[in-house]
Amino acid sequence: EHVHRTAPLDEHRGAEAALGAVLVFLPGWDSIAKVMDACRDRMPPSETLILPLHASLDTREQNRVFKRSAPGVRKIILSTNVAETSITIDDILYV
Repeated sequence: EHVHRTAPLDEHRGAEAALGAVLVFLPGWDSIAKVMDACRDRMPPSETLILPLHASLDTREQNRVFKRSAPGVRKIILSTNVAETSITIDDILYV
């Protein structure tokens, strides 16, 4: 329900905001998996890139969060607190 209501984040912010990624903090892997499934069910894959970030993921998977998404595609990172103090993701506009 919350995923559906908050999807049009930047309709009032203009073209620059369309490039910004979203970082969502969640308490653990189970929550990440549930929210990831909900996002993928409600958001078109042509418009969103849903990425998990958790300490148990291998380095290659973790590094995907640092790459910018394709033009017109919103990157949404679902993370535990590993992203809170230990890394910087340059294109995050919304937390």
